[in-house]
Amino acid sequence: MKKIGIMTMQRVVNYGSFLQAYALQKVIKKNLNKEVEFIDYKFGQNILPKKRNMLEKIVKNLRVIDYIKKKSLLNKFSNKYSEYINKYLGVNKQKNYSKDIETLIIGSDEVFNCIQPYPVGFSPSLFGDGYEEKNVISYAASFGYTDYKLLKKYNVDKKVKELLKAFKFISVRDQESQNTVKSLIGVSPEIHLDPVLIGDFSDELKDKQVTLSNYIIVYAYPGRLTNQEEQYIKRFAKKYNKTIISLGFYQRIADKNLIVDPFTVLAYFKKADFVITDTFHGSVFSIKTNTKFCTIIRPSNRNKLNFLLCKMKHQKQTVEKLIDIEERYLADINFNESNNIISEEQQRTLQYLRKSI
Repeated sequence: MKKIGIMTMQRVVNYGSFLQAYALQKVIKKNLNKEVEFIDYKFGQNILPKKRNMLEKIVKNLRVIDYIKKKSLLNKFSNKYSEYINKYLGVNKQKNYSKDIETLIIGSDEVFNCIQPYPVGFSPSLFGDGYEEKNVISYAASFGYTDYKLLKKYNVDKKVKELLKAFKFISVRDQESQNTVKSLIGVSPEIHLDPVLIGDFSDELKDKQVTLSNYIIVYAYPGRLTNQEEQYIKRFAKKYNKTIISLGFYQRIADKNLIVDPFTVLAYFKKADFVITDTFHGSVFSIKTNTKFCTIIRPSNRNKLNFLLCKMKHQKQTVEKLIDIEERYLADINFNESNNIISEEQQRTLQYLRKSI
């Protein structure tokens, strides 16, 4: 049996990265009866410098104790994450650059976001470099904040164009990525949902128990919530007598900072009374589990999150000002429409994979 290779962000210590990789692997195995393995990409050129040095990071945390707690939780999560990807994805410490595959699928996640600092940087591997003789396709790939203007500014547009032209099929997950591909090669690729949304986790969730109740989830990258946002969320949680929990990331306002396996994360989302997030996958998890949520919109996430929420008919869940958080909590959400969209998109995904693989 010919193998299918998936090149994505499977080693990034992040629940979203894991679940999207696992979901795509499962869809291919179950529906296409193909053997799957994960392929590593090679770190690329350091186009941008790192944003902050160690001292600046500590200063941003204001208290050294917060920095220490954050690092301690991250180290614990990193160790557990290695176990998860080995057990469920077959990924171990040894990098896999095998070319003994029939098809290479690049995606999902921000695999095309190439204008970023080391260690990822501009990695031609993530555009199929070295696999030109294989059937190279993408699935729900995203350029993240990288766009055509940035590609030209840093003089990598010609190389990306050359590599993208070698793809047999291209699939992206958002409008901006579609526009960037069209600007580069004149082709408007299909748009598909993130694998977490089209995946089936029912078997994995059967034995997952969450004993905690009456809680809200704050799902945001460490250090991205402003002091004003933190204080508002603390007052909001106290007003409604809710415990604040954070999953995978250290939040100093959380009553509980938890490290659990990725499937239990979905169980926590499903049982939560409310989710406050500013991340793509925090929004995806909420929609997937039909959990009431709100998404804080920032300049750095506006494009991808607005597109996701509009696509899923949940644009009313955006938060532009803090008072919106309480308003979103008090309002009902109808998930029927987004559930129907997911069902339709599951079929579109299978059609795309069957024709491209």
